[in-house]
Amino acid sequence: MADWDAVRFFLELARAKTLARAARRLRVDYTTVGRRVSAFERELGAKLFERTPDGFVLTDAGESIRAAAEQMEQSAVDVEQRALGADRRLSGTVRVAAAESAGHAVVLPAMRDLHQRHPEIRLHLQTGLARLDIARREADLALRFAPPESGDLRIRRLTSMGFALYASEDYLARHRPPAPGAGFAGHDAVLFDEGFRGAPAFASLTDSLRDARAAVRANSMLSLVEAVANGLGVGALTCCLGDADPRLRRVFPDLPVQRVDLWLVVHADVQRTGRIRALIAALEARCRKAAAVLRG
Repeated sequence: MADWDAVRFFLELARAKTLARAARRLRVDYTTVGRRVSAFERELGAKLFERTPDGFVLTDAGESIRAAAEQMEQSAVDVEQRALGADRRLSGTVRVAAAESAGHAVVLPAMRDLHQRHPEIRLHLQTGLARLDIARREADLALRFAPPESGDLRIRRLTSMGFALYASEDYLARHRPPAPGAGFAGHDAVLFDEGFRGAPAFASLTDSLRDARAAVRANSMLSLVEAVANGLGVGALTCCLGDADPRLRRVFPDLPVQRVDLWLVVHADVQRTGRIRALIAALEARCRKAAAVLRG
């Protein structure tokens, strides 16, 4: 009978196509991936992959076992989720994936309040652009600006978050803001990395800076805040971060902010876990308490 750990390495290489990408997902060295897959091939007596210029591609033998391997993976995930779902203890680690601004303004304050009541609950927070897979247990829950469309997931709207254009006092003293809608020709801009697939509200603000010179690009909202605060240009920021920084001013303070919904995503089974339910309650309480700040 095939060892589940060997099947796991086989599936990751089939999906990632390269040893390096599979290794990052498995959190091992790439040589370990190659060694484990080779051992699996010897165990089965079949060649499962062909190495091509585009990466590792499944052979006919590999394709023939892929469906069975994925069923085995789902069974392993189901076992873990049911065990977690039965866990009512208010202790242990909760893994959360969140946009950086949501992590800063929602998750950490919620965890502060929760930690005072249940100090044995621990938080593992991962922020940034990576979209961890809730269904495959890469995270216990996620805070996203766009809800997923598939999977056995429970999705609820937490709040809405505001976005606006900001600049430093020093920058505004040196550069008169244009009339709303007139464009930012002659201005410097601080922009989110081009790979960012943000919410429409954020995209609309960024698009308004298309005539400006791109002085800084970054893939971190906190880095954008610092760049704008250091007078490097105008940037689209979440209001909960921009308004809280005394170095920053809204470029168009009289205009309404752009808003986008923030969604909480959790697997249907895992949501019954005691520590998960406790953190969800804390997140909802935080969003109610700070609604005005979050909405901008």
